Amino acid sequence: MSAAVSSTKESTHESTDETTDLGIVVGYDGSPGARLALDWAVETANRDDRQLTLLHCVGLTMTPTFRAYDPGVQAHAYDEMSRGVLAEAIDIATKTMDRKDVHPLSVIGGAAAELVGVSSRADLVVTGSRGHGAVSGGLLGSTAYAVTAHAHCPAVVVRGSSVIHAGPSHPVVVAFDDSKNSQKALETAVHVATAAEASLHVVAVDNVGGLEAWPETDTILGREEMIDQMHLHVGQVLRDVAEDARRAHPGLDVQTTVLGGGAGAAVAAYAVDVRAGLIVMGSRGHGGLTGMLLGSVSHRVVHDAPCPVMVIR
Repeated sequence: MSAAVSSTKESTHESTDETTDLGIVVGYDGSPGARLALDWAVETANRDDRQLTLLHCVGLTMTPTFRAYDPGVQAHAYDEMSRGVLAEAIDIATKTMDRKDVHPLSVIGGAAAELVGVSSRADLVVTGSRGHGAVSGGLLGSTAYAVTAHAHCPAVVVRGSSVIHAGPSHPVVVAFDDSKNSQKALETAVHVATAAEASLHVVAVDNVGGLEAWPETDTILGREEMIDQMHLHVGQVLRDVAEDARRAHPGLDVQTTVLGGGAGAAVAAYAVDVRAGLIVMGSRGHGGLTGMLLGSVSHRVVHDAPCPVMVIR
């Protein structure tokens, strides 16, 4: 269970009740990865006119636990550390945002659990791909994976060596397999692309398995015909989806591509080729249309992507 580091309401410690809309929540621990996540979140909050919540988690993994040790004796040290980290984040955010729209929040607990917990009151939760560990409890690779898998709102993992945003030179890539989650991902991707004046690339992976997956009694011709039919079907589904998006948003540039190979690697590689500014995908999908967007696939994309990845549940 989380607990506020300090009960005193000061410039870097603000209290929130259980009904407060936290807007965009970004996990911050002062690491380079968290700084990229913060920069991305600040620009997104400005673009979308949203509140920004800066969440710092103080983990207790290095607190002595022998006998009846009271971690409260370290409360002052934890409080001072959290104040310093959040003061830095506030300074960065308020270079371009109004201070009244920036809300620091410090808690004692694991980063993954706390970010998932607050995500029920957030529009978006943002993490870096990696951060510090131990006392600062921040944003290790496993944390980013856990948040994307369990967040109650869309979750973004900021990837790459510098901050990239969707825009005229950086398209939004959305992975689609006609599952419920990927349909939600498509709706979100259309909204982001429209707001950012970016083109929208709708991709699907036509992976019906290697020839070894087919019964040996099938003829080679039968296998090839089945593969061709599947490929045509997937392509037609994408064309229909693209046409619907164009009708709903005149002027939106929508492109479709059917990819082959392993789903996660194929989506990440495509994003590299088109210099994507954002990848949007469902956390899980199904195998009916293209067999993509399973949990392992979304994790692979998050791991390999050259740009931020937004995962929709």
